[in-house]
Amino acid sequence: MYQFSSRGKTKRWVFGVVVIVLALTSCAAPNIEETGRNAIREKAAEGKDWFIRFTAFTDTSDRDLVASKLEGPGNPYTFGWDSNGDFFTEHYYREHLTTSGGWWAKQRTVSACVRFRLKSGSSTATSVDCPDGPPFSDYTDEWVVVA
Repeated sequence: MYQFSSRGKTKRWVFGVVVIVLALTSCAAPNIEETGRNAIREKAAEGKDWFIRFTAFTDTSDRDLVASKLEGPGNPYTFGWDSNGDFFTEHYYREHLTTSGGWWAKQRTVSACVRFRLKSGSSTATSVDCPDGPPFSDYTDEWVVVA
């Protein structure tokens, strides 16, 4: 005779719970797009702090002194004075993110070019178009606006 077993039901129930838990944990993971934007904004905030310190301890009207401190490769990638005589630096930020999660893992690369400007004693940050050419032309999923 056929005998009914509750063991098969228990296995299916446990399997169903595991699938639901895995689905919920993948939904609860932080949004990689927003995580990337936040990472770039944090780097830009650090860049602004650097700019504030640099302008506080450097006579930005002395162009030779500024050039001697900033020339060479790295961040900032360019600096100068605008038509009003306001000093500025431009910085490039790039972040590559990878989420863990096996099959649900995602990757994303975000970038931004930011201009810090000293105007009337206060510092401002604005997004600017990046120059053409490497490393600025490397693949990026999203260009982040930093205002």
